[in-house]
Amino acid sequence: MRHTDYATDAMTWDEIPCENVRRYQFGDYPEIIYIVKTGFKNKYMILCEDAYQLHIGKTSIMTKEEIEKTYNIIL
Repeated sequence: MRHTDYATDAMTWDEIPCENVRRYQFGDYPEIIYIVKTGFKNKYMILCEDAYQLHIGKTSIMTKEEIEKTYNIIL
């Protein structure tokens, strides 16, 4: 069941505290990636955002090792 299947006017989305998201910018370039720790062992979701909208919304699932190899980021 999706959220739109049972949503009513009385229901709203509320922000909840989240400590499993990191945000990185590539040097001075207007490119940002968000690294989200999923609920699965050694699985992270990478979400891309850029000012040129070339890769905006591109998402991939990676391990710590793949993130280090691809982005040179150590988690």
